[in-house]
Amino acid sequence: MADFLRRIGLQDKGAIVVGGGRGIGRACVLFLAEAGAHVVVVDKDEPRAKSVAAEVKALGRKSVAITGDVSEAALVARTMKAALKGFGRIDILVNDVAQTTWSASENMSQEKWDSDILRTLTYVWRFSNAAANVMMEQHRKGSIVNIGSVSGITAAPWHCAYGVAKAGVSSLTRTLAVEWGAHGIRANCVAPGSILTPRIQELISGSPELEEQQKQRIPIGRWGTPEDIAGAVVFLASDLCTYITGQTVVVDGAFLFNQLQTMGT
Repeated sequence: MADFLRRIGLQDKGAIVVGGGRGIGRACVLFLAEAGAHVVVVDKDEPRAKSVAAEVKALGRKSVAITGDVSEAALVARTMKAALKGFGRIDILVNDVAQTTWSASENMSQEKWDSDILRTLTYVWRFSNAAANVMMEQHRKGSIVNIGSVSGITAAPWHCAYGVAKAGVSSLTRTLAVEWGAHGIRANCVAPGSILTPRIQELISGSPELEEQQKQRIPIGRWGTPEDIAGAVVFLASDLCTYITGQTVVVDGAFLFNQLQTMGT
């Protein structure tokens, strides 16, 4: 096990997970910590952030909880400062915050559109830019992993701004991979399909038929879990894939392929 952990290459690396308080973000935090990284947990909910940071410390890793809304540009600087003070380095950034307004496109207000774009795409650029600058200053290789969505690959009916923003996350990831590759910084994106996060569980609570209906559309026969996504994130952040960059990896149990097959029949 020790030899494999060395091969993963995350021992004592400094990581930041934006949106690390629950769901996919929390799973990413814990997987990174189990692989040996120290982690800054960024979340808008202070108790959640502190609770996950405590879980990291229980694993024998260092952790700092930072509270704030990603719409606040000042949160970026506070987070970088905390990581450098706590770990002395930044090697990994995971961006896992998003906002979805469910509405017919013709009914979406400018305010909601702007808010969804800001909290799903713009903050990703802010955090990525700041983390990359630290990595360059420290002359360290690094890895940025952004959480996209299958909604950024297909149409996104009734949540158009979210779909546009997630498509932007994939596009931004490709651009950063090209621009920052010479500095040893890799950028990749993970696009989840139907994942039973706490937020989704709240949305479908009381509708077991809806949960079952969606499950039937997934060839692998089940909804995804936050841990399914975290495994892909840690792989992309690790030394196991130092030649992979600029990619959007779809983790959806073959849902997209099944949809395309259905449309073609």
